Amino acid sequence: MKVYDVLLRCYPADYQVRFAAEMRTTFADVEREQGRRWLELAGLAGGLAGEWWAKLTTDAAVRGRRLPDCRRMRPAGVTRAEWGRGL
Repeated sequence: MKVYDVLLRCYPADYQVRFAAEMRTTFADVEREQGRRWLELAGLAGGLAGEWWAKLTTDAAVRGRRLPDCRRMRPAGVTRAEWGRGL
């Protein structure tokens, strides 16, 4: 699991925020089946390379691969003034 977490932290931040919890859950399920663990790690490494390749080779003006940064989004029910004071 440590290797998986290290690889997961290498993904772009927007990808981590959106998919990290789901990916950890999937890996925990797969870890119970020893034979598939390495296959899942290989898939994670391949996906990591693919995400960074897409981000680095796509023009910033048309980059559709950027997910919203949930860490910076104002939660529902919090006013702009309250959110501004918290930053």
